[in-house]
Amino acid sequence: MKRALSFIFALILITLTFSSCGGEESMEIYYPVTEDFTSLDPQIVSGVSSETVAYNCYEGLVRLNENGEITAGGAVRWDISQDGKKYTFYLREDAEWYLTNTAKEELSETDPEKSPLPADFDSRVTANDYVYGLQRAVDPATGCTESENYSAIENAADIISGKKTADQLGVKAVNDYTLEITLAYENPDFLYSLTRLPAMPCNKTFFEACRGRYGLAMEYLLCNGAYIVYRWTPQSLIRLEKNALYTGEDKAQNDRVWVYFVEDASSVPDKIKNGTYDAGYVSANEVSSFENKEGYDIKSRSNVIWGYWFNCKSDVFSVSDMRKAFASAADKSVIEPPAYIEKETDRILTNALSPYFEYSPSPIEYDESKADEYYKKALAENENISASMTVTVLTTEDFADSVIKQIQIWQRVFGIDVKIQTETRENAVKLFNSGKYEIAFIPFDIESSKVLDFLRSFTTGFSENITGYSNTEYDGKVKTVTSSMSDSEKNEIYKSCEQMLISDGLTVPLYTEASYFVTGKDVSGIYELSEGEVYFRNGIII
Repeated sequence: MKRALSFIFALILITLTFSSCGGEESMEIYYPVTEDFTSLDPQIVSGVSSETVAYNCYEGLVRLNENGEITAGGAVRWDISQDGKKYTFYLREDAEWYLTNTAKEELSETDPEKSPLPADFDSRVTANDYVYGLQRAVDPATGCTESENYSAIENAADIISGKKTADQLGVKAVNDYTLEITLAYENPDFLYSLTRLPAMPCNKTFFEACRGRYGLAMEYLLCNGAYIVYRWTPQSLIRLEKNALYTGEDKAQNDRVWVYFVEDASSVPDKIKNGTYDAGYVSANEVSSFENKEGYDIKSRSNVIWGYWFNCKSDVFSVSDMRKAFASAADKSVIEPPAYIEKETDRILTNALSPYFEYSPSPIEYDESKADEYYKKALAENENISASMTVTVLTTEDFADSVIKQIQIWQRVFGIDVKIQTETRENAVKLFNSGKYEIAFIPFDIESSKVLDFLRSFTTGFSENITGYSNTEYDGKVKTVTSSMSDSEKNEIYKSCEQMLISDGLTVPLYTEASYFVTGKDVSGIYELSEGEVYFRNGIII
């Protein structure tokens, strides 16, 4: 009898144990990235891997939902003045910074010389945190690569150029939970710029306690987003945990996210198929293995333009007629694209940009006689350009043979020496981004997801203007866009700007290349808005 009762009791315990485990089973997302993690300081973060983590651990005044629409973030509501120049944000009053025990231990020094974190550290997320974050974003000492995106804020342009100090920025904490931002001119994309990482809040007390190490390790992180960084192993992984203090509208649906650094990107497709990873990027060559198979969600964006780009900072191609000469002698038919190329294009704007509109600009046609006219005019009007010049074309290994054919045409038409510099795709892009080229036939990655943001990146003096293009008429067109305009009115200006960049010989676009974001079977809610901007808060295993 005792043995029977013991047996029954044991069965009950086992049943209860397994029931309990099942009820507390955690929901976990596994996601691969192909770059190691660097700084998670939102004002200077760079690289797809670090940006992916940062977008999930910080929250700005506003954020983007899965449809790319502006929605409430740290601010529950906001008012915009009739002239579009004053924004007033009303903050969530129950928002708190998540201060990890690791950070507390590391920064709990008693020596004032070591910038200790006060024992009574105020963990509330207040208007002053957003003020300090934006001040850091435009302060040249920070080194924020997107500082120009905030140049519409009053005094920002002068701060960026070093004429004024960051504390003169037109951003003011009216009280702990009311923030006022004054613009120098109306910017219809300003709310969107506030969803970007440089606009994330930064607690000044915590930042100063880190003594220059802010964002470089777990102990120097302070998160206010849907997740916190729970573990950070360099060259391996970052583990995100649901932020128990997060009070925003959309709390994380899963318990944790494992973000793995993988050196071999070619392994990602198979690991999505076998369930090791729940989502990830795959190349055009690899995406075909997912097509026509049920259960996978595949999102494509034409976010890469292949074509010729002329460096307007160089002596030769700072001259518009010289750019037009080379563009007019560019024979598109000699370029033989590899299999991963998506389609031919005459456009700079692609469907990766939102809003995207249909339009057929007029390209510079292939005309050797016209090219010769432009070339002779450029030489006649510019004494610093020699007819015995040597020009180098930067390109990738995949396109080297085709570019050589084009080089032969330029040599024949202009009677000059044109050389080729062949690099791996990665190195070619690095050289292009650093301005170390004269002509480049490379993949131009559209990093922004907004038309106006992208067009602004070609304006005079813009820090991210890789090409060095400078045209006061173009600058003026970009600045005329206001939020009071209708979509059709904006599109007319966008068309005019796109046409000008092409007609002025800045680029000869030829092809688009798509990137593919694949979500695995039985996975829902992970959404990707642009490369590096992947959100996990709604991610669940079905």
